[in-house]
Amino acid sequence: LQKCRTIIDELRTCAEDDVRFGSWCDLFDGILANEHERDWGRGERLFRAALDAASTDDRLLRGRACLALAVTYHNLDRWREALAFSRQAVAALESLDKPIDLAAAWINVGIAYNSGYRYGIFDEPVLAEGIDACYRALDVLATMDSASVQRPGLEASAMTTLGILHNLAGQWEQALDAFRRHLAICQEAGYACRSGVSYNNLGEVYARMGSEYDDLACDALEQARRIHSECGDDFRTLEAVQILATITARAGDYERALAYALEAVKLAEVVRVGITSSEARAGFSVTTANVYAEAVLLAKRLDQTHLAFDLVEQSRSRAFLDSLAAGTSTVSRMVEAATVDLHQVQQRLSPDAVLLEYFTCGVLEGSASKQKARSRSLQFYVPPLTTLLFVITHDTIEALDLGLSPLDVLPGRLDSAVERHFLQPAIRLALYRRLVYPARHLLAGKRRITIVPHGPLHYVPFGALMDEDGQTLLHDGGPELVYGPSASVLFRDDLTSPLGLPDTPKDSGTPCLAIGYNGDAGNRLRFAEEEAESIAAMLGGQAITGSADKRKRLFQQGRNARYLHISCHGDFDPDTPLASSLHLAPGEFLTAQEVLDDLRLNCQLVTLSACESGLSRVRRGDELMGLVRAFMVAGAPAVVATLWRVDERSTRLLMQKFYQELAAGTEPATALHRSQLYLRTLDSRYTDPFYWAPFVLIGNARQMSVDG
Repeated sequence: LQKCRTIIDELRTCAEDDVRFGSWCDLFDGILANEHERDWGRGERLFRAALDAASTDDRLLRGRACLALAVTYHNLDRWREALAFSRQAVAALESLDKPIDLAAAWINVGIAYNSGYRYGIFDEPVLAEGIDACYRALDVLATMDSASVQRPGLEASAMTTLGILHNLAGQWEQALDAFRRHLAICQEAGYACRSGVSYNNLGEVYARMGSEYDDLACDALEQARRIHSECGDDFRTLEAVQILATITARAGDYERALAYALEAVKLAEVVRVGITSSEARAGFSVTTANVYAEAVLLAKRLDQTHLAFDLVEQSRSRAFLDSLAAGTSTVSRMVEAATVDLHQVQQRLSPDAVLLEYFTCGVLEGSASKQKARSRSLQFYVPPLTTLLFVITHDTIEALDLGLSPLDVLPGRLDSAVERHFLQPAIRLALYRRLVYPARHLLAGKRRITIVPHGPLHYVPFGALMDEDGQTLLHDGGPELVYGPSASVLFRDDLTSPLGLPDTPKDSGTPCLAIGYNGDAGNRLRFAEEEAESIAAMLGGQAITGSADKRKRLFQQGRNARYLHISCHGDFDPDTPLASSLHLAPGEFLTAQEVLDDLRLNCQLVTLSACESGLSRVRRGDELMGLVRAFMVAGAPAVVATLWRVDERSTRLLMQKFYQELAAGTEPATALHRSQLYLRTLDSRYTDPFYWAPFVLIGNARQMSVDG
């Protein structure tokens, strides 16, 4: 490793005279970041820098940079990008006499197709394209000297990918043949550790062929487990153990299956700790979501409710808390994100509060209709479509299977269709029956309900759900509603200063920084700037409005404001949620990615009085990606946001009431509750939940005096 770094340093010296060397140095640095440090985010940046600097004539550099990006996106579970860059690598390398690189590019095309299909990104027709790519790779390798030391390794990779694609297509004999050929190559070439992959894959095929082949499957998987363990490959061991859990559960041996599933969870944590970047950890969380789901369902089946809840928290909190502890300062990166267990949650719940924590599984990427169409072909790889509810008070817990497929909740589109979907009276009533009514006996008399949604349930406006009498969950005399990404985020006492600002208490600095912008001509708001100025005056803070530059001042002055209020246009990007943005001034936008990377807050509360500020794309690891997540990572313990495009006049009225309550010393949850009730009784048209239901308080906000 040190020799590699020395050579790269020497090349960088040469780059002072020849800039081409600098691009190659970026490529080699990125490879080290990927392979040694597992810092795939840094690898991506270096590979893109190399690609951007490469001339159109430098096909070798462009091809290798594209190939490196394809591998990186594979590690990050970003299959569309992995496929695109694999294809670009093929195009760049086809005219060169570089069979090793070209074969690797074709193999990565096959890998992108098989992985993207397995995770629900691509549909079944891509399997044939992936198989064709593998045969193209084998044809390229056949032109090489048989004595080449690199040929066996690439042939083994091509055979593995080919077998996986045949397996996914249900072509058992072709899959078994490919994996046996892979095993023979590994044994002949002395690849002892890679032979474990052969046994892994053989075991998976036997398992998919049916229960009559379970003995063959278990024998192969135990062999794989032994080899991977001896080779120190925790990730491959995890794969073998996970399939063993599936097989034993299918056979009805649930105790043994749970033991395997818990072993898989421990292995997943070992692998996670070895990953250095937050991007890679988020990607790994997606990869291992099914590991946790299998363990949760088995624990629930065996009535081990406490264990099931602890596993739910562990699975859903990791990616979110990793970003809280990893993405900001040197101090915070040293904080190891920890989850809370059931005992800790109950200790921190007051007698008049209840926690509703939902858990969904079996959801893939894509629309509900597309997922239902491919569910049968992928049922071996994903747990059954299930929605669980854990109802927790300070002294009780119940785990309920709601008998609801998460796909029945998933909106068809993630844009302005959200409110049209969820605000239909029949849907509001149906969702109340399925999501709230089963817990009614533990909700009676509670002052506050904390809701922790999961998967598609993040889009549900719980306050608008209504019972048979037409009474909504949010009503006069009813409970306050608070939302959370997880119980661990809500109760993270050990992360009270996640951004490395321990010397600045949250009750210092300016009382409020309010930013407002009415927008550009043709898309103007009427009250956004007036709202910001009014709130700043009410709290004795500062308002920044009009065309003034706001982004720089936000980064400087927002750091120590107790309340940060932003009223403007917001835009949710469903394809790239971290590109979701707030329109602060003419030509000036603040993206979620910029908040995540650059903004440092030490406030009590952030309010995003903007269209669609709360919407976030939910990944399979349930990491919320969007503006809310970004501001919480930046240091806000709680965020008020909206679930859909809001009406401007009613928002102005609600926010005025909300900050009047805060100025009077009211807790944020109570203040929002009162403000929503105030709005819905102010005018007959505002009784429609379209006006009051989109506002949600997410996180753990505790009130302090406005004057400090």
